[in-house]
Amino acid sequence: MKKIWKQKSNSDHFDVAQGHPERELKGEPSRTSDKRLLESLFENRGLRSPEEVENFLDPRYERSFDPGQLRDMDAAVKRIGAAMAHGEQITIYADYDADAVTAAAVLIRFLRKAGHGRVDYYIPDRFSEGYGMNADAVKLLAKRGTKLIVTVDCGINAVDAVDIATYLGMDVIITDHHQVTGVLPRAAAVINPHRADDGYPFKDLTGVGVAFKLVQALVKNSKIQDSRFKIQDGWEKWLLDLVAIGTVADCQSLLGENRIFVKWGLTVMRKTQWIGLGSLLNEAGIADTPLDTYKIGFVIAPRINAAGRIEHANLALELLLTESLDEAAELSRKLSELNRRRQDLTQQILSEAREQITPRASGKILLAASEGWPRGIVGLVAGKLAEEFYRPVLILEKGEEEAVGSARSIQGFDIVKAISRSEEILVRFGGHPMAAGFTIRNEHIEIFHQKLLEHAEAVLPEDALNPTLSYEAVIEPRDLSEELIETLEKFAPFGLGNPRPRVRVNNLIVLSARTIGNDGKHLRLSLSQNGKTFSAVAFNQGFWAAKLPVNSKIDIICEPQFNEWNGERKVQLKIVDLEISNSAT
Repeated sequence: MKKIWKQKSNSDHFDVAQGHPERELKGEPSRTSDKRLLESLFENRGLRSPEEVENFLDPRYERSFDPGQLRDMDAAVKRIGAAMAHGEQITIYADYDADAVTAAAVLIRFLRKAGHGRVDYYIPDRFSEGYGMNADAVKLLAKRGTKLIVTVDCGINAVDAVDIATYLGMDVIITDHHQVTGVLPRAAAVINPHRADDGYPFKDLTGVGVAFKLVQALVKNSKIQDSRFKIQDGWEKWLLDLVAIGTVADCQSLLGENRIFVKWGLTVMRKTQWIGLGSLLNEAGIADTPLDTYKIGFVIAPRINAAGRIEHANLALELLLTESLDEAAELSRKLSELNRRRQDLTQQILSEAREQITPRASGKILLAASEGWPRGIVGLVAGKLAEEFYRPVLILEKGEEEAVGSARSIQGFDIVKAISRSEEILVRFGGHPMAAGFTIRNEHIEIFHQKLLEHAEAVLPEDALNPTLSYEAVIEPRDLSEELIETLEKFAPFGLGNPRPRVRVNNLIVLSARTIGNDGKHLRLSLSQNGKTFSAVAFNQGFWAAKLPVNSKIDIICEPQFNEWNGERKVQLKIVDLEISNSAT
């Protein structure tokens, strides 16, 4: 699908020289063009004051917010402190994705370090139990002797399950970051930055982020700091590698507090204290390579997620908690194997779902359902098809009576809000504006789809269905220098809200174009302008090779970066999109 190229808004509010942020970049940009690009980069990330720019360029751990600003945090700290003092059984109740698994590991690691031995965990089976707290699990925990349940990445809408837990003599602390879709559970504490009455200054915390804020608060608490709990102030920073994994995996903004967690989490990960995580890095072949958000998102997180998608998330949590080298190696191999199976299943289901959707691809909401699709895969397929067709997509796995579905949306369309309009025919639902999960009876699927289509027709204009490709600025080829790229790299870690900078370059002359890769899917280009030559690569765009004769001119949107090979570093343009040039020379 052809994308519309669009330049992000230019800076009208911040002069890069005003606060001298370039000094934080280890050297003032020497060219006016570089300064203008910096101004655009800051503006496009919502940084409009010298203080905001400084916090972005120097995201110190000490700049994270006081966890006590989260509603109910004090109550949660007191209840956990009492449970530790009285030796009560604490159960961490988690979801089954990487965000939740790392959140559970964070809390369990802390409680064990603090000397509390009576802590276990419960993760529902994706296939037989589904998402969130359920009555049967709560009853089982009561029989096992649990006195305090602490949820991670779930529970915000579990009103009935919390009531059952209370009736059975257990207290519940909710830690979650999902949207509140109804009344709050009557729990001992409900920690969620999306509470209507919560004044926490950063709303984009992940499940593991909220869990880590709880740990920060516990560390600060005087009772927990007592020497008998065997923990030191600042020890919690060793947990930041787990926080970074969950934050990147959950695709939340990498601005604000999340930027602090991920930046320092990557540093901690290089010297991780966790045997299982170290083993996973070795198994994936990245232990001795530079670590970044790409490797978290496309190498580490998929392996952790594969456990819950194919078998059970307990495997991933066991890996992050193990103290045995042999067990860590075995579990790491297992997760890699499950990830390969996940990849194969995703391609199979993607093909089948595409066949269903294609005849109706002009609709504003696309839906496909089948009895044979594993529910651990449907979210991945929905995401890929939403990107391919640029429409909100719902993929459902149909059981005998009920279907379990995942939805993925496009920018500007709140999928949870859309789904909530059919609340009366849904068994359950929840999620974020861009991603949601739900359960519905099979006989209601068609009317559900129709109601979604009606809502989309009313609120989703046609031009919102045209995918746009944004870039930061138009720059001249002469400005694509090593100095510029070194400056851009200081904006890492990259992710949602802070993407790797993309620029538009016009009127580049093609010196050569050829396909690369085993199947010729990718494109290698040699480009020039005014005597300056560049190497460029475009993934999944090998079809252009036959369309670009020597001396033809193209415009590109690219990510300038370094290509390091055999100890040599050169500028390389990673092309995101290209078109035949019609720009003024």
